[in-house]
Amino acid sequence: MTLSEIIRNIEFFSGLDTKTLRRIEESAVTCQFDSGEVIVKEGEMGLGMYVVINGKVEVAKAVPGGQLKLADLGPSQFFAEMSLIDEKPRAATVTTLERTECLLLTRDSFLRLMEKSPQLGVRISRVLAARLRVAREAHAASLAGGAVVPAGPGQLEAPAPEPPTGPLPGSAKAVVHEQLMNAFDTLYSMKALTRFSVAVLGCPVEGSALNAIEEIRIGETKVFLLPADEPVDLSISAYGAGQFNLHVFHPDASGPVHFGPVEIREADNFRLSLPNLQLQALGASVAGGL
Repeated sequence: MTLSEIIRNIEFFSGLDTKTLRRIEESAVTCQFDSGEVIVKEGEMGLGMYVVINGKVEVAKAVPGGQLKLADLGPSQFFAEMSLIDEKPRAATVTTLERTECLLLTRDSFLRLMEKSPQLGVRISRVLAARLRVAREAHAASLAGGAVVPAGPGQLEAPAPEPPTGPLPGSAKAVVHEQLMNAFDTLYSMKALTRFSVAVLGCPVEGSALNAIEEIRIGETKVFLLPADEPVDLSISAYGAGQFNLHVFHPDASGPVHFGPVEIREADNFRLSLPNLQLQALGASVAGGL
């Protein structure tokens, strides 16, 4: 199988246009590793995302008393993908189980690719959401005293659940929400989503837009990727009484625009208009600010 065919078969890159796939092929580097070699070490900085071409690797995390195995990954599966959008120490160690060949896409290469291929911004948003889902489920399992939730089929660099500290059951949603906001803030600062607006919507409401590019759900949080270069109306409908928050990232804004908490009753309806960043309820404007 040629390198071009391998890249086309990787879930992260599937469906991208020929020109983007060719750019990825030109930017990626192939790496050879012997059996038992550490590719990514927990606590150290990562170079970028690796895709297994041939061989097998083990993903594990240090826990009191030893190592906790998270996953075994084989051909076409990837790891350390979060190093593409952050410069934080890696959350797990990846070690080869046999002689392994990987494709490496460095952070610098990925940033250059995103400038020319905005589709990659959508892909990394999907991966980000999947990773946060795994973390959320792992947190819930740890609170319940259950087993580790394994990484998803992508495969994700998912940290193992840690013993809960501080506030308990209600905190998982707040932690995931904060991570989500921080991640999109990073993506915008990297110029990764310059052709998109992102609306992050909490509960108890649902949203829809005719020209939405992507809708991502993480628990009760909904994320909408919307075109930044055309008018958008995001319809918001309440399915319960209470409050909701809405955060909007837009390429022309210096930071996320926040609406809320907005008091609602069941069956209330709202409309978010872009690019003028106005939220309206029953004909009245709802104030938002930076």
